[in-house]
Amino acid sequence: MSAASRLPTIAGTITLGALVAGITSLPSVRAYIAKFLGAKASKHMWKIAAVAFALTNFKNLPGVWHIRVLRGILYQLYLQPSPQPPKHLFAPLITSSRNSLYDCDYNFHKSNSTYFTDLDVARAHTVGCLVRTGLARLNRGDEEGLPIETKSANGSYYVALGAVSCFFQKQIEPLQSFEIYTRVLSWDRKWLYLVSHVVEKGAIKPEAYVLQPWKKSKRRSEALKREDEDLRKHIYASSLARYCFKKGRLTINPEIVLERSRLLPQRPTNVGLPPRAEVSNNATPSENAQTPASNVDLSGPETVAREVSTRLGDYAEHIGDHHAVDDDGWLWGDMEKERLRGLETAVHFDKLSAVHNELRAGEVLGEYADYW
Repeated sequence: MSAASRLPTIAGTITLGALVAGITSLPSVRAYIAKFLGAKASKHMWKIAAVAFALTNFKNLPGVWHIRVLRGILYQLYLQPSPQPPKHLFAPLITSSRNSLYDCDYNFHKSNSTYFTDLDVARAHTVGCLVRTGLARLNRGDEEGLPIETKSANGSYYVALGAVSCFFQKQIEPLQSFEIYTRVLSWDRKWLYLVSHVVEKGAIKPEAYVLQPWKKSKRRSEALKREDEDLRKHIYASSLARYCFKKGRLTINPEIVLERSRLLPQRPTNVGLPPRAEVSNNATPSENAQTPASNVDLSGPETVAREVSTRLGDYAEHIGDHHAVDDDGWLWGDMEKERLRGLETAVHFDKLSAVHNELRAGEVLGEYADYW
């Protein structure tokens, strides 16, 4: 809704705030408050109001964002009691929050910029859950089978955010609660892609909580099919982010970390690391699986998208060719099919990197300071 159409609401809210402030300043009102809350309460109304405002906007206080993010990382790294099974590599992790008054813009709904701080917290939990075992093993020296250049590189293994975008769907009202569903979308030779959906709190009922088996599902069987068909109507915003893994300054393949994290099924013989989706279109999946992945560059995202679509179709036809399976019946072909399906979307996100080439010098419209 535009700002112009919401002017009556904005004016009404400001008027209401001024009215409340005026009423609380009246001697009779102060006497009434003192009668029920004590004599000192009426003398400190502004302090009480300030404390109430701070508590309402606790997530926006200085340092609280750092606490929220670090709590997510530390909990998933050190306190999470349940391991993530490979079968649920692409399952979402849910975080919840509330739209504080401080998060609202002049339209009196959640400001676009504040989505990113809540998404930071959601991804902190998800990434911590994904890499806690893999990075720990690599940093302890478990480098068997890695390229010589990786082993010889200086520095520790770590993960870094490379890009993030957000697409807004519907507004979030003041003090409204919401949930963020974050999961692995795909990965290629360099990037691990995470997709997040900001949704209405409680609108989606999970079937089970894999890492929290003590929680019971609130989903009713008769609503199962209907919810699966209408999930998009609950979305407030969707976000896509990409992460890379490094040892010092050297970028390593995300699949190395996922494999060290025990999140992948058993790898079939002679199947290399990504880019597996970028091999010949004329070969069958079983033939392609025999060819170790190369690191040649492609001509562009459109070419990659065509290659991915072709390979995805091949896996749909020949998924039974991959017999490597884990204890839960999760085939390597199942994993690869889902990775390629997500990569169809992710490769278009990479094309946005071309905006770096759009910076222009020369004549400008003007230069203006932030405050004066």
